[in-house]
Amino acid sequence: MSPTSLPAPPTAASQIADFQRLCEARTGRVFADAMEFHRWSVDQSSDFWRALWETVDLPWSGSLDRVRVGDEIETAEFFPDVRLNYAEALLRPIDGLEDAPALRSVHGGGAVEVLTRRELREAVERTSAALAALGLRAGERVVLIAPSHREMTVAVLAAAALGATVSTGTPDVGVAALLGRFEQVDPVLLFLDRGPAKEPETLVEGLLAGLPTVRHVLTLDALPLPEQPTVPVDRLADLVATAGDRPEWPRLPFAHPLFVMFSSGTTGPPKAMVHGVGGTLIEQVKEQRLHCDLRPGDALYFHATPTWMVWNWQLAALALGVQVVLFDGPLAGPATLWELVERHGVTQFGTSPAYLQLCEDADYRPAAHHDLSVLRAIMTSGSVLHEWQYDWVAETVGPVPLQSVSGGTDILGCFVLGHPDLPVRRGRSQSLGLGFDLAAVDEAGEPLVGAEGDLVCRAPFPSRPVGFLRDPDGRRFHAAYFVDHPGFWTHGDRIEIAADGTSRVLGRSDGVLNVNGIRIGPSEIYQTLRSVPAVSECMAVEQRDPVRAGSTRMVLLVVLAADAVLDAALDREIRRVLRRENSAAHVPELVLAVPALPHTHNGKRSERAARDAVNGDPVANETSLRNAECLDAIRAAVRGSARLPEPRPATEIAAPVTLDPGPAPAPADGDLLAVRELWQDVLGVRPEPDDDFLDMGGSSRGVVELLRRIKLQQGLDVTIEAFFADPTPAGLARAVAAARSTTLERSRLLRAGAGRPIHLFCDAWGQLNSFHTLVARLRTTRPVWGIAPPVDEADGTRIPVAQVVDEAVAQVRTVQPVGPYSLLGYSFGGLVGYEVAARLRTEGHDVDYLGLLDVLPPTAALTPAERRAHSWEGRFATLTSSKLREALTRRLGGITGRTVEPDRERAEYEKTSGTFDAHVPRPYPGMVTYYQAADRRPVIGNQLAAWLRLAPHLVVTTVPGHHETMLGNPFVDEVAERISVTLR
Repeated sequence: MSPTSLPAPPTAASQIADFQRLCEARTGRVFADAMEFHRWSVDQSSDFWRALWETVDLPWSGSLDRVRVGDEIETAEFFPDVRLNYAEALLRPIDGLEDAPALRSVHGGGAVEVLTRRELREAVERTSAALAALGLRAGERVVLIAPSHREMTVAVLAAAALGATVSTGTPDVGVAALLGRFEQVDPVLLFLDRGPAKEPETLVEGLLAGLPTVRHVLTLDALPLPEQPTVPVDRLADLVATAGDRPEWPRLPFAHPLFVMFSSGTTGPPKAMVHGVGGTLIEQVKEQRLHCDLRPGDALYFHATPTWMVWNWQLAALALGVQVVLFDGPLAGPATLWELVERHGVTQFGTSPAYLQLCEDADYRPAAHHDLSVLRAIMTSGSVLHEWQYDWVAETVGPVPLQSVSGGTDILGCFVLGHPDLPVRRGRSQSLGLGFDLAAVDEAGEPLVGAEGDLVCRAPFPSRPVGFLRDPDGRRFHAAYFVDHPGFWTHGDRIEIAADGTSRVLGRSDGVLNVNGIRIGPSEIYQTLRSVPAVSECMAVEQRDPVRAGSTRMVLLVVLAADAVLDAALDREIRRVLRRENSAAHVPELVLAVPALPHTHNGKRSERAARDAVNGDPVANETSLRNAECLDAIRAAVRGSARLPEPRPATEIAAPVTLDPGPAPAPADGDLLAVRELWQDVLGVRPEPDDDFLDMGGSSRGVVELLRRIKLQQGLDVTIEAFFADPTPAGLARAVAAARSTTLERSRLLRAGAGRPIHLFCDAWGQLNSFHTLVARLRTTRPVWGIAPPVDEADGTRIPVAQVVDEAVAQVRTVQPVGPYSLLGYSFGGLVGYEVAARLRTEGHDVDYLGLLDVLPPTAALTPAERRAHSWEGRFATLTSSKLREALTRRLGGITGRTVEPDRERAEYEKTSGTFDAHVPRPYPGMVTYYQAADRRPVIGNQLAAWLRLAPHLVVTTVPGHHETMLGNPFVDEVAERISVTLR
């Protein structure tokens, strides 16, 4: 694969080439290449920005005589004599496009709403009339909380048309997280779509309690209006229907506040950044017209929600006559966005590296399934785009430029991005943004070429924020960007810039968390925990998971108030409040008390230092810390994390549990205590009888582990459905009692559907709980049946695989008397499924699908050489997994200071392994799909060779995760999608 891939040849001269020729004509110069033109745009900044403004044909009034006033980035003003209106600029009539689509709103259910340019302008005019009738005036602020759809967009443009300052978000997070951002805005109007909210019936009340400046609420949904609200609440559509004539849309100063955007919150509450109308518009039009080469009639779709600055960015494309495509549905799998691109004629498609990786991992080939002939470019943002993803796009999408763009909320645009006339180099952004004097610098502020440094901008630019809210003297604004490298704008990214202007953004230098692909702004955690008096200060950092290879987890470091103790009760309170006020993603897996958090000499908190200490890595900035001694305390807290102080015995057994009356059998003596002990083993938190498992930070993987422990300890099967009916210790104790008095069906319906069933075989413990999430995520309309034959005798002896298969065949034939059959199994269940398939074919039945999820062949199926290699592999794994075994020991026994029954789980596993490895599989002539986990320990020899000898038509496809994690988050979605694609 060549390190450079060229974009498809343009069908016409690019707009950036046209603009370069215009600048050459004005200056009498000829620019040798793109880098020379970029250098001119920086050296002659005023000439560049004036030429651009005169070229883009936006409505404005005033004078262009003064392009820039001042030379300091922090205080410089652009176009102080220009006045304009954002909505007027985006929606002005354009010849030939008045009846062309301008806004296409695609809903998750498949419905599509399309507005022409004329219809969109008229909708915004009517809505602005309704808002003006409510008294909305220029300079006032509004908050809009809704998904990405037509109503949201029209309302944003209508508010901006009147000169209001707009701030947007989505309703799918908790009230506390929303207030953590929007209480700074002091809005006068609140727009809400309550449909996707966690608790729609209480959303209005909760927000109004924290937003005392709101004088009117406008709903964008069809839900019933709240009863007896503290301020008037109306449906916006009702007010628009009776609105009068369009009000005046005032032209306002270039720096008039347009948007309030929020940072991720790395060292405190999210920064409320105010962006001016002129700087926002000219920067975004520059990027879209010159760097993206967007033209009238194009269709732009960027996968974003109104919480992310890209959503605001895409609106500016309306000023160019481009159709903007919106989507408010879920990402159901790798096909979702490619189907949207094809169906709606998207010419420029924006997405994330994570989505492209999902597609690659699912072996999804977009060009094989979709007509992408009109697609001219793919943009990615949000995280680092890896080199192999360029290869995947070239191979599976076609000769479409893949452009890595990066900038952010702070500038409402991109510092580095694409270029229509330059080649795409794997792993690199093509171009520096025109007009930006960018550099990578070392700690002393000296520029670096071809080496990693801090990303800075060394000269003024129009899209710099005009300031922060609640920062009257500008101190917070100054501290955010101008302290680390005085005189420069310090962006907070690490970057490497080559001599040719290509670059590689290497990630943030601050503390934004990315836990298994979920980005979390820690400020939302900090804001929520202010309500916990025992927590004086806290810091959330990301740690490599010591048990689940390739995964990460969140660790919360807390500095406690005087006399407070981090016991099980406080740990439980922290988890519960984070879950209820934010989301499950905000709940840490580990809470540690530390005496202090690391701070730099200038008083800034250092998440980076804390993260390094938690991971046991060298702390790169230790010399910059004023209290470096706290790092040893953090390391010690991590080492001692296996134990939390037990509550006092009187409290532990205190309040009696009142069980619900009814026919359900009461728990036996000791059930509740046993359940609480197992619960603490799994979560590391001592629960009260009515504590909710999810509130305590429990995960689907944790549920499976908990129910498996019950099976091992008491020989009882509790289904995951029974657990979630009441996921508390008291509820689980009742479920245990119910399981003791009933016999669980050995074959049971896991998911209803129509047509031939899919048969899914139990795990090594004889349970089906570990497949709960996988079954829910499968993209199929067929029913899924779980097959769980007995795997051990009454005395605990393991039943030979051949006898397990006899019972499994009988269960499959009972559910489905005749074929063709579809069979799926994981690990031990995969071996059972394989033998069931072989038996059914021998008996003359058709098996049209056999899926094996990372099933190693039994030792009895290996050749002598393969057995020797397998033995050495086991020894190697033992030698290299001491940290894993250490962590597992802590996880199984050390959390409470007790030892779990001597290696009960290991003993059961070894019995299963012995039975498994002694079995000799029979040959199978049919098709087999083998889903191999991508993350595997080093293997000596190819054990798949054994399967290929037995099943010569076996096809291997790689799925993310490793054997122990592939059926849990964050990998199960991709595994389910891969199965759905290959399932016959």
